[in-house]
Amino acid sequence: MGEYSSDAPLLLKTPEVEKKTVAYLVKSTAKRVIKLLIWVVFIAWVSLMFLYPSEFMSHFVTKIWIGATDGTVFGLAGSLFFAFTAPVLILAFLAILYLIISEEDEIQESKAFKRPAFRLWTFPVLVDGPFGVVTAAELIGIFLVVVFVIWACVVYTIHNWNVISTYQETFFFKSCLMLEKAGANLGLIGMFCLSLLFLPISRGSILLRLIDIPFEHATRYHVWLGHLTMVLFTLHGLFYVIAWAMEGRLLEQTFEWRDIGVANLAGVISLTSGILMWVTSLPGVRKWNFELFFYTHQLYVVFVIFFAMHVGDFIYCMGAGGIFLFMLDRFLRFIQSRKTVDIISATSLPCGTVELVLSKPACLRYNALSFIFLQVRELSWLQWHPFSVSSSPLEGKNHLSVLIKVLGEWTDKLKGKVSNNENEPQKLLESQLKLLATASVEGPYGHESPYHLTYKYLVLVAGGIGISPFLAVLSDVMHRLKEGKSCMPKNIFIVWAIKNSDEIPLLSMINMDSIDPIFYDALNLDIQIYVTRQSEPKVLLTGRGEGIWSYELVCISHIKTICYISFGWYWR
Repeated sequence: MGEYSSDAPLLLKTPEVEKKTVAYLVKSTAKRVIKLLIWVVFIAWVSLMFLYPSEFMSHFVTKIWIGATDGTVFGLAGSLFFAFTAPVLILAFLAILYLIISEEDEIQESKAFKRPAFRLWTFPVLVDGPFGVVTAAELIGIFLVVVFVIWACVVYTIHNWNVISTYQETFFFKSCLMLEKAGANLGLIGMFCLSLLFLPISRGSILLRLIDIPFEHATRYHVWLGHLTMVLFTLHGLFYVIAWAMEGRLLEQTFEWRDIGVANLAGVISLTSGILMWVTSLPGVRKWNFELFFYTHQLYVVFVIFFAMHVGDFIYCMGAGGIFLFMLDRFLRFIQSRKTVDIISATSLPCGTVELVLSKPACLRYNALSFIFLQVRELSWLQWHPFSVSSSPLEGKNHLSVLIKVLGEWTDKLKGKVSNNENEPQKLLESQLKLLATASVEGPYGHESPYHLTYKYLVLVAGGIGISPFLAVLSDVMHRLKEGKSCMPKNIFIVWAIKNSDEIPLLSMINMDSIDPIFYDALNLDIQIYVTRQSEPKVLLTGRGEGIWSYELVCISHIKTICYISFGWYWR
Protein backbone atom coordinates (compact mmCIF):
# COMPACT_ATOMS: atom_id res chain seq x y z
CA MET A 1 0.00 0.00 0.00
CA GLY A 2 1.53 3.26 -1.10
CA GLU A 3 2.01 6.29 1.02
CA TYR A 4 -0.97 8.07 -0.54
CA SER A 5 -3.13 4.99 -1.21
CA SER A 6 -6.89 5.38 -0.85
CA ASP A 7 -6.83 2.61 1.76
CA ALA A 8 -4.48 4.56 4.02
CA PRO A 9 -6.08 6.30 7.02
CA LEU A 10 -6.86 9.97 6.49
CA LEU A 11 -5.20 11.01 9.76
CA LEU A 12 -2.14 8.96 10.59
CA LYS A 13 -1.23 9.38 14.27
CA THR A 14 2.50 9.17 14.72
CA PRO A 15 4.08 8.75 18.16
CA GLU A 16 5.16 12.41 18.07
CA VAL A 17 1.60 13.57 17.36
CA GLU A 18 0.22 11.33 20.11
CA LYS A 19 2.76 12.70 22.59
CA LYS A 20 1.83 16.29 21.70
CA THR A 21 -1.88 15.46 22.02
CA VAL A 22 -1.41 13.86 25.44
CA ALA A 23 0.76 16.75 26.62
CA TYR A 24 -1.85 19.25 25.43
CA LEU A 25 -4.66 17.40 27.23
CA VAL A 26 -2.66 17.18 30.44
CA LYS A 27 -1.75 20.86 30.28
CA SER A 28 -5.31 22.01 29.50
CA THR A 29 -6.72 19.81 32.28
CA ALA A 30 -4.19 21.17 34.77
CA LYS A 31 -5.06 24.74 33.78
CA ARG A 32 -8.78 24.09 34.27
CA VAL A 33 -8.19 22.50 37.68
CA ILE A 34 -5.95 25.35 38.84
CA LYS A 35 -8.40 27.96 37.58
CA LEU A 36 -11.23 26.20 39.44
CA LEU A 37 -9.17 26.14 42.64
CA ILE A 38 -8.39 29.84 42.23
CA TRP A 39 -12.07 30.69 41.94
CA VAL A 40 -12.99 28.51 44.93
CA VAL A 41 -10.33 30.03 47.18
CA PHE A 42 -11.10 33.59 46.05
CA ILE A 43 -14.87 33.27 46.53
CA ALA A 44 -14.39 31.63 49.93
CA TRP A 45 -12.00 34.38 51.07
CA VAL A 46 -14.21 37.25 49.90
CA SER A 47 -17.32 35.57 51.33
CA LEU A 48 -15.60 35.20 54.71
CA MET A 49 -14.84 38.92 54.89
CA PHE A 50 -18.21 39.97 53.48
CA LEU A 51 -20.23 37.80 55.86
CA TYR A 52 -18.00 38.20 58.92
CA PRO A 53 -20.20 40.95 60.49
CA SER A 54 -23.15 38.52 60.54
CA GLU A 55 -23.79 36.60 63.72
CA PHE A 56 -23.47 33.25 61.97
CA MET A 57 -20.03 33.89 60.43
CA SER A 58 -18.71 35.66 63.52
CA HIS A 59 -19.79 32.68 65.66
CA PHE A 60 -18.21 30.26 63.17
CA VAL A 61 -14.82 32.04 63.25
CA THR A 62 -14.62 32.88 66.95
CA LYS A 63 -16.19 29.72 68.37
CA ILE A 64 -15.90 26.86 65.90
CA TRP A 65 -12.76 27.71 63.88
CA ILE A 66 -10.68 29.27 66.65
CA GLY A 67 -12.01 26.77 69.16
CA ALA A 68 -10.83 23.90 66.98
CA THR A 69 -7.35 25.32 66.29
CA ASP A 70 -6.57 27.31 69.45
CA GLY A 71 -4.34 25.52 71.92
CA THR A 72 -2.45 23.80 69.11
CA VAL A 73 0.90 24.86 67.69
CA PHE A 74 -0.90 27.55 65.64
CA GLY A 75 -2.54 29.40 68.52
CA LEU A 76 -4.96 32.31 68.09
CA ALA A 77 -2.75 34.22 65.66
CA GLY A 78 -2.26 31.10 63.53
CA SER A 79 -6.00 30.45 63.43
CA LEU A 80 -6.74 33.95 62.11
CA PHE A 81 -3.76 33.72 59.76
CA PHE A 82 -5.11 30.58 58.08
CA ALA A 83 -8.60 32.08 57.84
CA PHE A 84 -7.82 35.56 56.46
CA THR A 85 -4.21 35.68 55.22
CA ALA A 86 -3.43 32.19 53.93
CA PRO A 87 -6.03 32.45 51.10
CA VAL A 88 -4.09 35.37 49.57
CA LEU A 89 -0.83 33.41 49.65
CA ILE A 90 -2.57 30.34 48.23
CA LEU A 91 -3.95 32.45 45.37
CA ALA A 92 -0.45 33.76 44.63
CA PHE A 93 0.98 30.22 44.61
CA LEU A 94 -1.77 28.93 42.31
CA ALA A 95 -1.26 31.93 40.02
CA ILE A 96 2.43 31.06 39.68
CA LEU A 97 1.56 27.49 38.72
CA TYR A 98 -1.04 28.66 36.20
CA LEU A 99 1.32 31.12 34.50
CA ILE A 100 4.12 28.56 34.36
CA ILE A 101 1.85 26.04 32.66
CA SER A 102 0.48 28.66 30.30
CA GLU A 103 3.49 29.43 28.20
CA GLU A 104 3.67 33.06 27.14
CA ASP A 105 4.04 32.33 23.44
CA GLU A 106 0.95 30.16 23.42
CA ILE A 107 -1.03 32.79 25.28
CA GLN A 108 -0.05 35.51 22.83
CA GLU A 109 -0.70 33.30 19.83
CA SER A 110 -4.19 32.41 21.05
CA LYS A 111 -5.02 36.02 21.84
CA ALA A 112 -3.78 37.22 18.47
CA PHE A 113 -6.69 35.65 16.65
CA LYS A 114 -9.52 36.20 19.11
CA ARG A 115 -12.43 38.19 17.81
CA PRO A 116 -13.52 41.28 19.76
CA ALA A 117 -16.21 40.40 22.29
CA PHE A 118 -18.07 42.05 25.15
CA ARG A 119 -16.01 41.97 28.33
CA LEU A 120 -16.90 43.40 31.74
CA TRP A 121 -13.28 44.49 32.25
CA THR A 122 -13.23 46.82 29.25
CA PHE A 123 -16.86 47.89 28.71
CA PRO A 124 -17.21 51.51 30.00
CA VAL A 125 -20.31 52.29 32.04
CA LEU A 126 -19.47 55.66 33.64
CA VAL A 127 -17.31 58.14 31.75
CA ASP A 128 -17.61 61.48 33.55
CA GLY A 129 -17.84 61.07 37.30
CA PRO A 130 -15.88 61.12 40.57
CA PHE A 131 -14.19 57.81 39.69
CA GLY A 132 -13.27 58.73 36.11
CA VAL A 133 -13.92 56.12 33.42
CA VAL A 134 -15.45 53.09 35.16
CA THR A 135 -15.96 49.74 33.47
CA ALA A 136 -18.79 47.34 34.20
CA ALA A 137 -16.60 45.08 36.34
CA GLU A 138 -15.26 48.06 38.32
CA LEU A 139 -18.78 49.35 38.90
CA ILE A 140 -19.82 45.95 40.26
CA GLY A 141 -16.79 45.99 42.58
CA ILE A 142 -17.57 49.52 43.81
CA PHE A 143 -21.19 48.54 44.44
CA LEU A 144 -20.21 45.44 46.45
CA VAL A 145 -17.72 47.39 48.59
CA VAL A 146 -20.27 50.12 49.34
CA VAL A 147 -22.92 47.52 50.19
CA PHE A 148 -20.45 45.72 52.49
CA VAL A 149 -19.52 48.89 54.41
CA ILE A 150 -23.13 50.02 54.84
CA TRP A 151 -24.35 46.53 55.72
CA ALA A 152 -21.54 45.96 58.24
CA CYS A 153 -22.14 49.33 59.94
CA VAL A 154 -25.86 48.63 60.24
CA VAL A 155 -25.37 45.09 61.57
CA TYR A 156 -22.77 46.17 64.15
CA THR A 157 -24.86 49.15 65.27
CA ILE A 158 -27.96 47.01 65.83
CA HIS A 159 -25.92 44.37 67.66
CA ASN A 160 -24.20 46.96 69.89
CA TRP A 161 -27.49 48.64 70.77
CA ASN A 162 -29.17 45.35 71.65
CA VAL A 163 -26.30 44.45 73.98
CA ILE A 164 -25.78 47.86 75.60
CA SER A 165 -29.51 48.48 76.13
CA THR A 166 -29.61 45.55 78.56
CA TYR A 167 -27.03 47.17 80.88
CA GLN A 168 -28.33 48.80 84.03
CA GLU A 169 -26.22 51.91 83.59
CA THR A 170 -26.71 55.62 83.01
CA PHE A 171 -27.41 57.04 79.58
CA PHE A 172 -24.03 58.83 79.65
CA PHE A 173 -22.18 55.57 80.26
CA LYS A 174 -24.14 53.82 77.50
CA SER A 175 -23.37 56.66 75.06
CA CYS A 176 -19.63 56.48 75.72
CA LEU A 177 -19.64 52.70 75.44
CA MET A 178 -21.64 52.91 72.20
CA LEU A 179 -19.05 55.29 70.70
CA GLU A 180 -16.16 53.02 71.69
CA LYS A 181 -17.80 49.91 70.26
CA ALA A 182 -18.69 51.76 67.05
CA GLY A 183 -15.08 52.89 66.78
CA ALA A 184 -13.84 49.32 67.24
CA ASN A 185 -16.22 48.07 64.56
CA LEU A 186 -15.14 50.78 62.10
CA GLY A 187 -11.53 49.77 62.73
CA LEU A 188 -12.40 46.15 61.94
CA ILE A 189 -14.12 47.14 58.69
CA GLY A 190 -11.08 49.26 57.82
CA MET A 191 -8.91 46.20 58.47
CA PHE A 192 -10.76 44.28 55.74
CA CYS A 193 -10.20 47.18 53.34
CA LEU A 194 -6.53 47.25 54.36
CA SER A 195 -6.19 43.59 53.41
CA LEU A 196 -6.92 44.64 49.79
CA LEU A 197 -5.15 48.01 49.83
CA PHE A 198 -1.62 46.84 48.98
CA LEU A 199 -2.53 44.29 46.29
CA PRO A 200 -3.04 46.78 43.38
CA ILE A 201 0.29 48.61 43.89
CA SER A 202 2.55 45.57 43.73
CA ARG A 203 4.13 46.34 40.34
CA GLY A 204 5.16 42.77 39.66
CA SER A 205 2.14 41.23 41.36
CA ILE A 206 1.50 37.69 40.21
CA LEU A 207 -2.20 38.22 40.92
CA LEU A 208 -2.38 41.19 38.54
CA ARG A 209 -0.53 39.16 35.91
CA LEU A 210 -3.07 36.38 36.33
CA ILE A 211 -5.99 38.66 35.42
CA ASP A 212 -3.88 40.64 32.90
CA ILE A 213 -4.36 44.05 34.54
CA PRO A 214 -1.21 46.24 34.49
CA PHE A 215 -0.42 47.81 37.83
CA GLU A 216 -0.70 51.34 36.39
CA HIS A 217 -4.37 50.56 35.70
CA ALA A 218 -4.82 48.86 39.08
CA THR A 219 -3.35 51.86 40.93
CA ARG A 220 -6.75 53.54 40.77
CA TYR A 221 -8.13 50.71 42.94
CA HIS A 222 -5.46 51.51 45.51
CA VAL A 223 -6.55 55.15 45.41
CA TRP A 224 -10.22 54.26 45.92
CA LEU A 225 -9.48 51.79 48.71
CA GLY A 226 -7.04 54.24 50.28
CA HIS A 227 -9.69 56.95 50.59
CA LEU A 228 -12.21 54.48 52.02
CA THR A 229 -9.69 52.94 54.44
CA MET A 230 -8.56 56.30 55.80
CA VAL A 231 -12.16 57.49 56.22
CA LEU A 232 -12.90 54.38 58.28
CA PHE A 233 -9.69 54.60 60.34
CA THR A 234 -10.16 58.34 60.93
CA LEU A 235 -13.71 57.76 62.19
CA HIS A 236 -12.36 54.85 64.24
CA GLY A 237 -9.93 57.16 66.05
CA LEU A 238 -12.38 60.08 66.23
CA PHE A 239 -15.07 58.01 67.96
CA TYR A 240 -12.58 56.88 70.61
CA VAL A 241 -11.28 60.45 71.11
CA ILE A 242 -14.83 61.77 71.62
CA ALA A 243 -15.66 58.98 74.09
CA TRP A 244 -12.43 59.49 76.07
CA ALA A 245 -12.94 63.27 76.12
CA MET A 246 -16.48 62.80 77.44
CA GLU A 247 -15.13 60.53 80.18
CA GLY A 248 -12.32 62.96 81.03
CA ARG A 249 -9.45 60.54 80.32
CA LEU A 250 -8.30 61.65 76.87
CA LEU A 251 -4.60 62.16 77.66
CA GLU A 252 -4.42 59.03 79.78
CA GLN A 253 -5.83 56.81 77.05
CA THR A 254 -4.00 58.52 74.17
CA PHE A 255 -0.53 57.85 75.62
CA GLU A 256 -1.32 54.39 76.95
CA TRP A 257 0.88 51.57 75.62
CA ARG A 258 -0.06 48.14 76.90
CA ASP A 259 2.32 45.21 76.73
CA ILE A 260 -0.61 42.89 75.93
CA GLY A 261 -3.62 43.99 73.90
CA VAL A 262 -4.22 47.25 72.08
CA ALA A 263 -1.50 49.93 72.30
CA ASN A 264 -3.24 53.30 71.92
CA LEU A 265 -0.12 55.43 71.40
CA ALA A 266 1.02 53.18 68.55
CA GLY A 267 -2.42 53.65 66.99
CA VAL A 268 -2.10 57.43 67.26
CA ILE A 269 1.29 57.35 65.51
CA SER A 270 -0.01 55.03 62.80
CA LEU A 271 -3.15 57.11 62.21
CA THR A 272 -1.16 60.36 62.10
CA SER A 273 1.20 59.02 59.43
CA GLY A 274 -1.79 57.66 57.52
CA ILE A 275 -3.55 61.02 57.57
CA LEU A 276 -0.38 62.75 56.31
CA MET A 277 -0.21 60.31 53.39
CA TRP A 278 -3.91 60.76 52.75
CA VAL A 279 -3.93 64.57 52.74
CA THR A 280 -0.85 64.91 50.51
CA SER A 281 -2.31 62.37 48.05
CA LEU A 282 -5.38 64.48 47.33
CA PRO A 283 -5.47 65.59 43.67
CA GLY A 284 -4.94 69.28 44.40
CA VAL A 285 -1.95 68.73 46.68
CA ARG A 286 -0.40 66.08 44.44
CA LYS A 287 -0.63 68.34 41.40
CA TRP A 288 0.73 71.31 43.34
CA ASN A 289 3.77 69.48 44.73
CA PHE A 290 4.31 65.93 43.54
CA GLU A 291 7.57 65.57 45.51
CA LEU A 292 5.68 66.28 48.75
CA PHE A 293 3.21 63.51 47.90
CA PHE A 294 6.00 61.11 46.91
CA TYR A 295 8.13 61.54 50.01
CA THR A 296 5.28 61.60 52.55
CA HIS A 297 3.93 58.42 50.97
CA GLN A 298 7.09 56.66 52.18
CA LEU A 299 5.51 56.92 55.63
CA TYR A 300 3.68 53.71 54.76
CA VAL A 301 6.53 51.94 56.58
CA VAL A 302 5.70 53.85 59.79
CA PHE A 303 1.99 53.28 59.22
CA VAL A 304 2.33 49.51 58.82
CA ILE A 305 4.80 48.96 61.68
CA PHE A 306 2.90 50.98 64.28
CA PHE A 307 -0.40 49.60 63.05
CA ALA A 308 0.90 46.10 63.85
CA MET A 309 1.96 47.32 67.31
CA HIS A 310 -1.45 48.91 67.83
CA VAL A 311 -3.67 45.92 67.07
CA GLY A 312 -1.38 43.07 68.09
CA ASP A 313 -0.23 40.04 66.15
CA PHE A 314 -3.51 38.10 66.11
CA ILE A 315 -5.57 40.95 64.63
CA TYR A 316 -2.74 42.03 62.34
CA CYS A 317 -2.76 38.55 60.79
CA MET A 318 -6.22 39.28 59.42
CA GLY A 319 -4.83 41.77 56.88
CA ALA A 320 -1.18 40.81 56.50
CA GLY A 321 -1.47 38.88 53.22
CA GLY A 322 -1.53 41.89 50.90
CA ILE A 323 1.18 43.65 52.92
CA PHE A 324 3.43 40.57 52.71
CA LEU A 325 3.07 40.32 48.92
CA PHE A 326 3.76 44.04 48.55
CA MET A 327 6.91 43.84 50.68
CA LEU A 328 8.10 40.80 48.72
CA ASP A 329 7.50 42.67 45.46
CA ARG A 330 9.32 45.70 46.84
CA PHE A 331 12.31 43.56 47.82
CA LEU A 332 12.52 41.92 44.39
CA ARG A 333 12.30 45.30 42.67
CA PHE A 334 15.11 46.57 44.90
CA ILE A 335 17.29 43.64 43.85
CA GLN A 336 16.54 44.26 40.16
CA SER A 337 17.15 48.01 40.39
CA ARG A 338 20.67 47.51 41.77
CA LYS A 339 21.84 46.32 38.35
CA THR A 340 22.93 49.00 35.90
CA VAL A 341 22.84 49.18 32.10
CA ASP A 342 25.01 51.16 29.72
CA ILE A 343 23.77 54.29 27.97
CA ILE A 344 24.78 53.54 24.38
CA SER A 345 23.80 56.92 22.97
CA ALA A 346 21.90 60.05 23.90
CA THR A 347 20.40 62.59 21.49
CA SER A 348 18.91 65.99 22.27
CA LEU A 349 16.24 67.17 19.80
CA PRO A 350 15.25 70.81 19.16
CA CYS A 351 11.71 70.21 20.45
CA GLY A 352 12.99 69.61 23.98
CA THR A 353 13.06 65.82 23.85
CA VAL A 354 15.94 63.51 24.69
CA GLU A 355 16.33 60.06 23.16
CA LEU A 356 18.27 57.54 25.23
CA VAL A 357 19.41 54.23 23.78
CA LEU A 358 20.12 51.75 26.57
CA SER A 359 21.72 48.35 26.54
CA LYS A 360 19.16 45.65 27.21
CA PRO A 361 19.87 42.87 29.73
CA ALA A 362 19.36 39.36 28.40
CA CYS A 363 16.66 38.69 31.00
CA LEU A 364 14.62 41.77 30.05
CA ARG A 365 11.65 40.79 27.89
CA TYR A 366 9.21 43.48 26.80
CA ASN A 367 6.75 44.31 24.05
CA ALA A 368 5.88 47.50 22.20
CA LEU A 369 3.36 48.52 24.89
CA SER A 370 5.79 48.24 27.81
CA PHE A 371 7.29 50.99 29.92
CA ILE A 372 10.20 51.05 32.33
CA PHE A 373 11.27 52.99 35.41
CA LEU A 374 14.59 54.74 34.90
CA GLN A 375 17.13 56.04 37.39
CA VAL A 376 20.33 57.93 36.51
CA ARG A 377 22.47 58.10 39.62
CA GLU A 378 24.50 60.99 38.28
CA LEU A 379 21.27 63.00 38.44
CA SER A 380 19.59 61.59 41.55
CA TRP A 381 19.96 58.55 43.79
CA LEU A 382 16.32 58.58 44.88
CA GLN A 383 14.22 59.56 41.88
CA TRP A 384 12.78 56.94 39.51
CA HIS A 385 10.73 58.03 36.52
CA PRO A 386 8.51 55.95 34.19
CA PHE A 387 9.01 56.17 30.42
CA SER A 388 7.34 54.31 27.57
CA VAL A 389 9.62 52.22 25.39
CA SER A 390 9.77 53.81 21.94
CA SER A 391 11.46 50.91 20.13
CA SER A 392 10.19 47.51 19.09
CA PRO A 393 11.67 44.41 20.77
CA LEU A 394 12.36 43.18 17.23
CA GLU A 395 14.37 46.27 16.36
CA GLY A 396 17.41 45.21 18.34
CA LYS A 397 18.19 42.30 20.63
CA ASN A 398 20.74 44.22 22.66
CA HIS A 399 19.24 47.68 23.07
CA LEU A 400 16.04 49.63 23.67
CA SER A 401 15.10 53.29 23.28
CA VAL A 402 13.08 55.79 25.30
CA LEU A 403 11.97 59.33 24.49
CA ILE A 404 12.06 61.77 27.40
CA LYS A 405 10.29 65.14 27.28
CA VAL A 406 12.04 67.89 29.25
CA LEU A 407 9.35 69.05 31.66
CA GLY A 408 10.88 69.15 35.15
CA GLU A 409 14.05 69.50 37.17
CA TRP A 410 15.25 65.91 36.63
CA THR A 411 14.68 65.93 32.88
CA ASP A 412 16.24 69.40 32.61
CA LYS A 413 19.41 68.08 34.28
CA LEU A 414 19.39 65.16 31.86
CA LYS A 415 19.19 67.47 28.86
CA GLY A 416 22.00 69.58 30.28
CA LYS A 417 24.20 66.48 30.40
CA VAL A 418 23.36 65.64 26.81
CA SER A 419 23.59 68.94 24.98
CA ASN A 420 23.71 72.68 25.45
CA ASN A 421 22.62 73.43 21.88
CA GLU A 422 18.86 73.89 21.56
CA ASN A 423 18.84 74.59 17.82
CA GLU A 424 20.21 71.35 16.39
CA PRO A 425 19.93 67.68 17.31
CA GLN A 426 23.08 66.65 19.13
CA LYS A 427 24.40 63.30 20.18
CA LEU A 428 26.35 62.86 23.36
CA LEU A 429 30.08 63.10 22.81
CA GLU A 430 32.37 60.33 24.07
CA SER A 431 33.82 62.66 26.70
CA GLN A 432 30.34 63.59 27.91
CA LEU A 433 29.18 59.97 27.88
CA LYS A 434 31.64 59.19 30.67
CA LEU A 435 29.72 61.59 32.90
CA LEU A 436 26.44 59.82 32.08
CA ALA A 437 27.59 56.27 31.44
CA THR A 438 25.06 54.06 33.22
CA ALA A 439 21.47 53.94 34.33
CA SER A 440 19.31 51.59 36.40
CA VAL A 441 16.23 50.05 34.84
CA GLU A 442 13.26 48.56 36.63
CA GLY A 443 10.60 46.65 34.76
CA PRO A 444 9.24 46.23 32.20
CA TYR A 445 5.65 46.98 33.16
CA GLY A 446 2.39 47.18 31.25
CA HIS A 447 0.38 44.54 29.41
CA GLU A 448 2.40 41.37 28.98
CA SER A 449 0.43 40.37 25.90
CA PRO A 450 0.83 42.65 22.83
CA TYR A 451 -2.87 43.27 22.35
CA HIS A 452 -2.15 45.80 19.60
CA LEU A 453 -1.54 42.78 17.36
CA THR A 454 -5.05 41.39 17.91
CA TYR A 455 -6.92 43.86 15.68
CA LYS A 456 -6.91 44.52 11.93
CA TYR A 457 -7.68 48.22 12.45
CA LEU A 458 -5.77 50.43 14.88
CA VAL A 459 -6.84 53.99 15.76
CA LEU A 460 -4.11 55.65 17.81
CA VAL A 461 -4.67 59.10 19.38
CA ALA A 462 -1.76 60.92 21.03
CA GLY A 463 -0.71 64.33 22.22
CA GLY A 464 2.87 65.57 22.28
CA ILE A 465 5.33 63.07 23.71
CA GLY A 466 2.41 60.62 23.98
CA ILE A 467 3.39 59.50 20.49
CA SER A 468 6.31 57.56 22.00
CA PRO A 469 4.54 54.20 22.59
CA PHE A 470 2.87 54.46 19.17
CA LEU A 471 6.27 54.74 17.53
CA ALA A 472 7.09 51.41 19.16
CA VAL A 473 3.80 49.94 17.94
CA LEU A 474 4.42 51.16 14.39
CA SER A 475 7.97 49.85 14.40
CA ASP A 476 6.80 46.52 15.81
CA VAL A 477 4.21 46.09 13.05
CA MET A 478 6.77 46.93 10.35
CA HIS A 479 9.32 44.46 11.69
CA ARG A 480 6.73 41.72 11.96
CA LEU A 481 5.60 42.25 8.38
CA LYS A 482 9.21 42.26 7.22
CA GLU A 483 10.08 39.04 9.10
CA GLY A 484 6.84 37.27 8.16
CA LYS A 485 5.59 36.91 11.75
CA SER A 486 1.93 36.86 12.77
CA CYS A 487 0.56 40.39 12.62
CA MET A 488 -3.12 41.30 12.40
CA PRO A 489 -2.96 45.12 11.92
CA LYS A 490 -3.30 46.09 8.26
CA ASN A 491 -4.80 49.58 8.69
CA ILE A 492 -3.32 52.09 11.14
CA PHE A 493 -4.78 55.56 11.65
CA ILE A 494 -2.85 57.96 13.93
CA VAL A 495 -4.14 61.31 15.20
CA TRP A 496 -1.39 63.38 16.81
CA ALA A 497 -1.88 66.81 18.41
CA ILE A 498 1.24 68.92 19.00
CA LYS A 499 1.85 72.51 20.03
CA ASN A 500 4.55 73.33 17.48
CA SER A 501 5.71 71.76 14.25
CA ASP A 502 9.24 71.26 15.61
CA GLU A 503 7.91 68.13 17.31
CA ILE A 504 7.19 66.45 13.97
CA PRO A 505 10.79 65.12 13.67
CA LEU A 506 9.94 62.71 16.50
CA LEU A 507 8.53 60.50 13.76
CA SER A 508 12.06 60.09 12.44
CA MET A 509 12.84 58.01 15.52
CA ILE A 510 11.40 55.06 13.59
CA ASN A 511 14.22 53.09 12.01
CA MET A 512 13.69 53.63 8.29
CA ASP A 513 16.04 50.76 7.45
CA SER A 514 13.25 48.42 8.48
CA ILE A 515 10.90 49.74 5.80
CA ASP A 516 10.45 47.80 2.59
CA PRO A 517 8.46 48.82 -0.50
CA ILE A 518 6.18 45.81 -0.04
CA PHE A 519 4.67 47.57 2.99
CA TYR A 520 2.84 49.90 0.64
CA ASP A 521 0.48 47.04 -0.22
CA ALA A 522 0.66 45.21 3.13
CA LEU A 523 0.00 48.18 5.43
CA ASN A 524 -2.31 51.15 5.04
CA LEU A 525 -0.88 53.92 7.24
CA ASP A 526 -2.50 57.34 7.68
CA ILE A 527 -1.21 59.98 10.11
CA GLN A 528 -2.92 63.31 10.82
CA ILE A 529 -0.97 65.89 12.81
CA TYR A 530 -2.72 68.87 14.42
CA VAL A 531 -0.46 71.84 15.21
CA THR A 532 -2.42 73.89 17.74
CA ARG A 533 -0.17 76.85 18.68
CA GLN A 534 1.54 77.94 15.50
CA SER A 535 0.17 80.08 12.68
CA GLU A 536 2.77 79.25 10.04
CA PRO A 537 4.24 75.79 10.56
CA LYS A 538 7.87 75.13 9.80
CA VAL A 539 7.89 71.45 9.00
CA LEU A 540 11.15 69.57 9.26
CA LEU A 541 11.04 65.82 8.79
CA THR A 542 13.90 63.50 8.01
CA GLY A 543 14.26 59.76 8.18
CA ARG A 544 16.90 57.28 9.18
CA GLY A 545 18.58 55.15 6.61
CA GLU A 546 17.76 55.50 2.93
CA GLY A 547 14.00 55.72 3.29
CA ILE A 548 12.40 59.14 3.71
CA TRP A 549 8.90 60.32 4.60
CA SER A 550 6.65 62.07 2.12
CA TYR A 551 4.04 64.48 3.37
CA GLU A 552 1.37 66.91 2.27
CA LEU A 553 0.73 70.00 4.37
CA VAL A 554 -2.53 71.96 4.41
CA CYS A 555 -2.92 75.18 6.42
CA ILE A 556 -6.50 75.55 7.65
CA SER A 557 -6.45 78.91 9.45
CA HIS A 558 -4.10 81.59 10.76
CA ILE A 559 -4.96 80.81 14.39
CA LYS A 560 -4.86 77.04 14.43
CA THR A 561 -2.87 75.04 11.95
CA ILE A 562 -3.95 71.50 11.14
CA CYS A 563 -1.50 69.37 9.23
CA TYR A 564 -3.07 66.53 7.30
CA ILE A 565 -0.05 64.40 6.55
CA SER A 566 -0.42 61.27 4.47
CA PHE A 567 2.64 59.17 5.06
CA GLY A 568 4.04 56.67 2.67
CA TRP A 569 7.52 55.65 1.74
CA TYR A 570 9.67 55.69 -1.30
CA TRP A 571 13.32 55.23 -2.00
CA ARG A 572 15.97 57.64 -3.26
